[in-house]
Amino acid sequence: MKHAAPLLAVPVLALLLACRPATLAPSAPDTPDTRAVLGFLEAYGHRDLDGMMRLLTEDAVFRGSGGTLSKPQIRAFFQSTFRKNPELRVEVGALTVVQGAVHVRVKVQTNAIWTDTWIFELRDHRIRAYSLASGGR
Repeated sequence: MKHAAPLLAVPVLALLLACRPATLAPSAPDTPDTRAVLGFLEAYGHRDLDGMMRLLTEDAVFRGSGGTLSKPQIRAFFQSTFRKNPELRVEVGALTVVQGAVHVRVKVQTNAIWTDTWIFELRDHRIRAYSLASGGR
């Protein structure tokens, strides 16, 4: 029984590493805004819809080529995405801040793989609007 603690430490450490927050690129600023964006994307990768919604302002919107989605429509979109794509994977790439907006390279894998730069506008360290650099959705 003396050796039970070291044997338990390995799975616990693996779990902690798997759940660690997304990290910033060395050149990216570590601010409450960048941490909020990374938290949103980390929640997305874990299919944590409530976690994602907590990081949006009440009047948050997504601006895409198909028009603007309100916060309830954003929730419905991701709910549908998670239901249709249980194998969804999200990789967060380079993060930069351009004129106050947080730009993040995001790779999403479902039955297809697509990469785009997501652009986030924040208010009080919560996301008030986001869009894709490609304009698509």
